[in-house]
Amino acid sequence: MSKDHELRSYPVRGFVVAVGMSLTVFGLLLLTSRQLNSWLILSLALWMGKSPKSHWPSRLHIIGENVLLGGILMVCIGWLVLSRWSFLKSLIQAVLDKKWALLLVSALLIVAVWLPVVLVGHSTSIAGERYWWLGDDAMISMRYARNLANGFGLVWNPSGERVEGYTNFLWTLYMAFVHLLPIPTPKISLVILLTNILLAIALIPVIIRLTRILGGDSFVTAATVAGYVLNEDTMFWTTAGFETPLLSLLFLLAIYRVIKEAQQGKPRLLTFLLVASISLVRADALVLSGLVYLLALLLHTKRKLVGIYSALSLALPLAHEIFRILYYGDILPNTAYLKTSGWDQRYKAGLEYVAEFARDYFVVIGLAVVGVFLARQRMQLSLLAAYLAYVAYIAYIGGDAFPHFRFFVPVLPLLLILAFLGSQTFDLTRMLRYLQDAFKRRSLRTVTYLALFISGLILIALSLVSGFMSAKAIQGLGTRAFLSLTLGFGLIIGGLVLSYRQEAPIHSLQQSNSLRALLLFLFLLSTPLIVPEHYRGFLESNAADIGNIRIGLLLKQNTLPDSKVADFWAGSVFYFSERYGIDLLGKSDRYIARLPVSSNGSKPGHNKFDFDYSLGVLKPDFVIANFSLPVQEKKMRRAATGDWAFTGQLYFHQVFREHCLRYPVNLRTWRTIFVCDWSPQVNNRNQWKELPHSVK
Repeated sequence: MSKDHELRSYPVRGFVVAVGMSLTVFGLLLLTSRQLNSWLILSLALWMGKSPKSHWPSRLHIIGENVLLGGILMVCIGWLVLSRWSFLKSLIQAVLDKKWALLLVSALLIVAVWLPVVLVGHSTSIAGERYWWLGDDAMISMRYARNLANGFGLVWNPSGERVEGYTNFLWTLYMAFVHLLPIPTPKISLVILLTNILLAIALIPVIIRLTRILGGDSFVTAATVAGYVLNEDTMFWTTAGFETPLLSLLFLLAIYRVIKEAQQGKPRLLTFLLVASISLVRADALVLSGLVYLLALLLHTKRKLVGIYSALSLALPLAHEIFRILYYGDILPNTAYLKTSGWDQRYKAGLEYVAEFARDYFVVIGLAVVGVFLARQRMQLSLLAAYLAYVAYIAYIGGDAFPHFRFFVPVLPLLLILAFLGSQTFDLTRMLRYLQDAFKRRSLRTVTYLALFISGLILIALSLVSGFMSAKAIQGLGTRAFLSLTLGFGLIIGGLVLSYRQEAPIHSLQQSNSLRALLLFLFLLSTPLIVPEHYRGFLESNAADIGNIRIGLLLKQNTLPDSKVADFWAGSVFYFSERYGIDLLGKSDRYIARLPVSSNGSKPGHNKFDFDYSLGVLKPDFVIANFSLPVQEKKMRRAATGDWAFTGQLYFHQVFREHCLRYPVNLRTWRTIFVCDWSPQVNNRNQWKELPHSVK
């Protein structure tokens, strides 16, 4: 029997269509049947031991949309794809056989999917002009870059003390170079965003070469590239303008060069300079550089030469450290003290961050670990050990305050490579023979095994759905849970269906490219992919970012050039206002960064503040609060605890209430601008003008 016939045969095609139609019907019922929704909500409430919440029906509706979409997709695959598998296989094989074709298709996907997020989702028209922006923390680096380009140095405030409130040295230098170009301020962020798109495309050939040099075939290579291009987390940080794509490119390129040169027995100094430059892109990436150095020492036979080259290349981070000490007077960046010192709950927060990542990527993590240990290849074991060491470091520093796993994204392609390489080690023959023999026996043991396994899947489904129904669940968990469950059921039931097929020699299944492609596709679906439900959100301009740009422009238009502004958001407001900035959360404030935590929040960089100092000592003219008037004090008391406790605690702080709270600016903004009574501009707060039709 031909391999093409394996996927066109009735059992497989019929199974895919049957599952797809079942999911389609179930999705329609979730969207239309109130009785079914009521029964599910009651069942989940009993399962979770709590009363139903008001947001549960809307989340069930989202689950219904995802199930319906998945069902329609499976029906289309069964009826349209599998029936024309010969043609599609030849087309796919042509793409896989030619590296340039895979690169071209991947680059076109990035342009088609990621570029619209840059052009539409990160821009808006304000006062008659189109503005682009980066993520708020990236806009902090933009402020440093502009000050450097204007001749003030790498400083937060041109007239203030030197403090290293950024962690991405090389990326900030590149931003400074862009500021030297004749580009209007509203468009500078667009150049940074387009640069990230180019870096993302440049990473694709590196992923292809690294996968191939580790022994991955064309299917593994294609699955890895697809996992990178279609990944929601990767797209999020790339289109936010952070240094993440550059860091990932240098890290993977360094690993590829180290492995290739180890195989050739010819270490090169340029490779180790590349390894050293990783730590210049982001300060804490020194850990990644160290892991690559260790990998080189482990793989190379000429260890003495590797040691010499490593020592020479360390001149780069050493020079940067000397610059830091002489220029800023600190050993580490200011944000390192802010996020890691004086915080007893740091390790707990770090473990929760790692656990959250493991929940979203549990299939590929398990596949990577199992595959590497089954393969027993020194190279893969070394890479997995390096990856796990980096995970331990992330847990140690307390994780990150933001979604979409910023610290994991630079090394995510390496995890995908190891995971999909693991698919090559599975002994499908043994698995299918066991299922076939067990089903023939129909023993009590077999029935018990299947019952326990199916019961376990049901429990997993209830747990995932109940987690999705929780108010703290990440948006989109339902999509990933559904895809992961599809993977589990597909592997088990698909194996049982294939065990029926006496006409197909079981030994031929192990060599089936079609079956391997199907398995890789299912593994790929278990990762957080870009789905329509979320992509619509990426295309919508963030209201908070637009509001902060507007606040910055209002400050620039209505305040004196020497005004002092205090804010929790240290990015767009200060960049576009061009006013003296007081960072209330201490990213660019040496005093705040070295304090113990001021709240029980678990978000690094958001749990240290001192309003006696920031308001009472520094005396800003304007304070931008994270609430809009009028407020309910009951809600503000709740806002005075937890991850965003600084919001409520500012409202109740004595200095703020006595000197600032009574003097809000009369313009309506998404957050409130207050003038403090010690400012000479307090009497002009009712004379502020809205933005003109054009801002130059």
